[in-house]
Amino acid sequence: MVTSVFQYLSSLADTEGLTRTLGPLELLRNGRGEPFCSVGNSAVVFKVRCRGEVCKLRCYLRHKRNLRQIYRDRLLQSELFVYTDAEHGEWTDVVLDEWYDGTTLEHAMKGPETDAARMAQLASMFDATAAWLLSQEWAHGDLKPENIIVGGEGMHLIDFDAMYRPGMDECDCEESGTRAFQHPLRGEIFDKSIDDYPIALISTCLHALAADMSLRECVGDGGEMVDPAMAVGGCDQTLERIERLFATRGDALRYRIARLLRSPIPRLFGLGTLLEYGQRPVREAVGKLQLAEKGGLWGYSDEVGFVIPPLYDCGFEFSEGLAAVRTGSSWHFIDTGGRTVIDCSGCDTVKPFRNGRAEVVRGGRHSAIGRDGKELP
Repeated sequence: MVTSVFQYLSSLADTEGLTRTLGPLELLRNGRGEPFCSVGNSAVVFKVRCRGEVCKLRCYLRHKRNLRQIYRDRLLQSELFVYTDAEHGEWTDVVLDEWYDGTTLEHAMKGPETDAARMAQLASMFDATAAWLLSQEWAHGDLKPENIIVGGEGMHLIDFDAMYRPGMDECDCEESGTRAFQHPLRGEIFDKSIDDYPIALISTCLHALAADMSLRECVGDGGEMVDPAMAVGGCDQTLERIERLFATRGDALRYRIARLLRSPIPRLFGLGTLLEYGQRPVREAVGKLQLAEKGGLWGYSDEVGFVIPPLYDCGFEFSEGLAAVRTGSSWHFIDTGGRTVIDCSGCDTVKPFRNGRAEVVRGGRHSAIGRDGKELP
């Protein structure tokens, strides 16, 4: 059965006798008398009051066969009677779920009320949500700013129609997410890793906007900034601009996550570890910090393990409390907490500090800088 939004509205206008188990439902409206509802590709969502609680009622415009696997007890089969004409109708499946007050992440990214500080907060909130999501046994399947609600209590995911759960296979996947936020080969896999690429993509875009709000000019109508197909092909100019931004700022962690968007396969190995690095508080070193390599990247470890994660393309040992590190083609000096303290992004090469000065080369010209980063006589 194909059901229209109008048919649902007609039934919800007065549900007395039209529900099997829920009892009367009150269709909630805004100040103009219009019902709170949003229409997607396969469903329409209404804000209703059920048994005194404000809820979200998800009603389907066409039949979907895997709803029980996805929504489990939240799916109410043959629950709402919908008239097909004046005399006839059918019982339809609905999903009853919690209603989240707030706005979508898509709106927050584009809204004029969102400044750089708020964008940085959104980026941090998303990374925490993403780290939690990666720790689950299931995957959302259609992760995008439109499907993330930002409210007073944090971020909430909505619209799980493309979800993966253990035991499901490709035959259970009727939807493959939104192309603008999916790896080009997303349709060839259906497992827990389907959220990897959109997580890296959204995190990268949020942190880039927090660092440079002029990038808003690159935000599309749906919150998209980077084209996945072009990113994987190595020709997305916005991604190149973002990578340069992170490298120039010495933000090695965000640079590494952004580089994952070039992956030729949808599974982004190491993404969870990178997000965990971002959530980990800085700890004091036990003894002396030593330059250490892992997976072809460099960081700094003590006798317990890495204190500064292996994120850098190149690095020198600490001297006088500072270490020279390279992210992409950009050099910086970091302190023992991993914080960038001297910007040498315009330098071709640098050398460690000795007696309060470090030699640098800019455009073939040799000079020296002090601990404040300023050139010395």
